[in-house]
Amino acid sequence: MGGYSDKAQPYLDAIAAAVFASAATRDWLIRGTPAAAAYAGAAILIEEQRAARWRRKPTKQPFWANYYCGRACVCRIEGSRSLESDAIFFLRNAAGRVLAAHVEFKRPRESFQPGQPEGYPLRAACFARTHTLRPTLNAHDDWATILICDEAARADPGSAHFQRVITHGEAARMIPGWPESGPA
Repeated sequence: MGGYSDKAQPYLDAIAAAVFASAATRDWLIRGTPAAAAYAGAAILIEEQRAARWRRKPTKQPFWANYYCGRACVCRIEGSRSLESDAIFFLRNAAGRVLAAHVEFKRPRESFQPGQPEGYPLRAACFARTHTLRPTLNAHDDWATILICDEAARADPGSAHFQRVITHGEAARMIPGWPESGPA
């Protein structure tokens, strides 16, 4: 396989397919986050997200993947190279509020970049405040940060910056189509 995206994309695709297909998977994904109770059973905004993200033209990656903050990003830690969320899924609850679930995927033995774990909640909060300035980002009221990683990354102090941490083993048990070989 080629670069990072080629290695991570099959897992991200499996996550997206499961999130798009199942309210139970969506509830599982945000379980334990501050948003879990308010967004239990929430609807997924597939077409709304696709329309916003592909407003001008389709991106190379799927419409739910690789949300970059931009060159002049104010939604990051000074000196950090952390500028993107691997995936964002938008959920609407019965009260009409929208949640942006930011997902970071780490392959086994992949370490955090400087400022990456600390930057995730800052960027998620900033995106919620600044979505009106970002035409390819859906409007949303709330956010959650989720890390999918191996046990070593789970033990890394940086993982505490995510509201939910899911191991590859947990993901494999919950997500249909999880690649059998496991992340490389």
